[in-house]
Amino acid sequence: MQPKIIPYLFGACFLFSIFLTSSCSKKDNNNNPTSGDTTRPGGGIEKGAPEKYTKKAVVEEFTGTWCGWCPRMPVLLDKLHSKYPNLIVTAFHGSDEFSITKDVLKIISDKLGVQGYPSSVLERTAFIDWYDKSDKINFRQADSTVNTFFAKPAVLGVSLNTAASNGNLTVTLKVGLGQNLSVSKAKILVYVVEDGLTGAPQANYYAEASVKDDYKDDPDLGYLTKLPTKITGYVYNHVIRKVLTDAKGDELPADYKVKGAIYTKQYTVDISKYQAAKTHIVALVFGQDDEGKIIENFNAQSVLAGQSQLFD
Repeated sequence: MQPKIIPYLFGACFLFSIFLTSSCSKKDNNNNPTSGDTTRPGGGIEKGAPEKYTKKAVVEEFTGTWCGWCPRMPVLLDKLHSKYPNLIVTAFHGSDEFSITKDVLKIISDKLGVQGYPSSVLERTAFIDWYDKSDKINFRQADSTVNTFFAKPAVLGVSLNTAASNGNLTVTLKVGLGQNLSVSKAKILVYVVEDGLTGAPQANYYAEASVKDDYKDDPDLGYLTKLPTKITGYVYNHVIRKVLTDAKGDELPADYKVKGAIYTKQYTVDISKYQAAKTHIVALVFGQDDEGKIIENFNAQSVLAGQSQLFD
């Protein structure tokens, strides 16, 4: 069976050289839209956060139109989302027309330990894929991993209020603490995510003569062997178009890591070039230790641009 991940090294990627076995090699530059901390209108801390929240998990996928092994990952993530509706899927594109700023992408990739495409990181801490340690297709392994994270209680919640005006979107984010947080730092990330994008054809190695026999009878991936090696009209969903926070995350102030506290921050972003009806805001709050190692993702939230989602 062929290798199924393409090493990705930043700064040495030449798209015309990528084909099957060729590899594309893959500080904090705050290139953000305007944002503002609105938590201290009178110098105090807002209180009254609910104690209990619905747990929502997030997947950060790393993909590219040039990546021939990448078509398998949306199949997996869509199947998982069908079983777990509160699984929020996002996708970073690298070195293609949908890619975000390279330095921001590098910071996030390095933080999550991404070394090749495709990769999908669940809750910022666990890689998931079709394949098990024996290199066999095993959906149950990914399913079990996702189920484990949903079994964890949510210690905080996220609400998102968005309002569109003249091509700009104002996002008011609130983080409510149901319990005290004991982590060294709690960080917030906010993404602009767009569905329904089309453009360059998607490379598809599963249709190659040397590969297709390995997959043609698989109930999930078999259909990929019947598609062209360059899939025109391919629809790209969950595409991260912009990171509204610092690439390493905006820090939740220490005063707000206490039970009952509500932290508020506002962001404004130009969405005039996006399809508003297919654009979402995704926010997540994660914790890390003194060395910067991610401990866990506490919770996440998603809302369609122009709409609102209260704490739930």
